[in-house]
Amino acid sequence: MKIINYIILFYISIISPQLYALPNAYSASYKVSKSGLLLGSMQVSLVYQGNQYYYHKLTKASGVAAILSGDTLVENSSGRIQDGQLITLKYLRHHKSKRKVQKDEFIFKTPTLVQGTFNQQAYQLNVPQGTSDLSLLEVKLMQDIAKGGLHHSYNIVDRGKLKQYLVRKLGQADIEVPMGKYTCEKVRISPKNKSQHTTVWLAKELNFVPVRILHEDDDGKLDIRLTNYRAK
Repeated sequence: MKIINYIILFYISIISPQLYALPNAYSASYKVSKSGLLLGSMQVSLVYQGNQYYYHKLTKASGVAAILSGDTLVENSSGRIQDGQLITLKYLRHHKSKRKVQKDEFIFKTPTLVQGTFNQQAYQLNVPQGTSDLSLLEVKLMQDIAKGGLHHSYNIVDRGKLKQYLVRKLGQADIEVPMGKYTCEKVRISPKNKSQHTTVWLAKELNFVPVRILHEDDDGKLDIRLTNYRAK
């Protein structure tokens, strides 16, 4: 009996770190505003099925903004779980408005080879192992900060190009959003050699799910705040 118990404990010790290293499955809702004007909403979900993950984001304009722009942005990232990491295999970013339609879609043929199309133009990229898609970067930040450390940079495929995103931890900060008050780890993300940046507040009480995302570029500030959260 003792031998069986030791075997069980041994396998738990192997499997548990990988299980606990993954962010919890969840769904969340956010409001999106700019200069104090409500533009729309964003829905996010992270789901696991066996050794596969599915990460979905839908951002839609509402009210006056919907009448003026009709903006809808869909992002889907899917892939496998390997050694406690989420590995992108397929990604879609589809942005539609009254003025334009922009679509980026790619697959990883191998861990270092990406094939895709951006605005109907085919591309192929040789990338470093561990390269991911832009939407999954938020989940990777959740996972890495829960483990106690962030990478200084992340390699990302975005709109037909390999890009490097630099990450800097800004310390803890208390913040209030429609969902409530949280103590967060504050992180800044910046594309290398670009003036734009995104600040993310990751709430420990919610397994480091972002409760606020502030994107700043030449067009101003886009403010995204959590309104609802549900662990799955």
